[in-house]
Amino acid sequence: MKRIVILIALLALVGGGWYAWREYNRTAAPTGELEAAETIEAAALLQAYTADESAANARFNGKVLLVSGTVREVKAPENGLVDVVLETGDPLAGVVCQFAQADAPASLTAGTPVRIKGISTGLLLDVVLQRCAIVE
Repeated sequence: MKRIVILIALLALVGGGWYAWREYNRTAAPTGELEAAETIEAAALLQAYTADESAANARFNGKVLLVSGTVREVKAPENGLVDVVLETGDPLAGVVCQFAQADAPASLTAGTPVRIKGISTGLLLDVVLQRCAIVE
């Protein structure tokens, strides 16, 4: 009987260790491979947030969005992130798409039309999308 208890405890210990190792090493799926919850123009996305931020938060936050627009500006890397700002027609606000520096496409310049997938985090002067990826 004592051997069975020791064997069960040992199996639980090995199983728990395997699960913890797997969770510790788990990475997020690339955003470009995730299915977009919504497809929207950059100006319409900003308009949705400025019209009713609470409703926009409920609709978009934490979801993968496919946003179409024109690049207004590409900001120099800071803290390992490159910000690509999409034109919205509002000179004070845009849609900021954050790329990891290694994933930022070098071909993006002001005036380039793009389609970008990113995870919405809400309005912070600009609408912010994280973990962005270019969609061809």
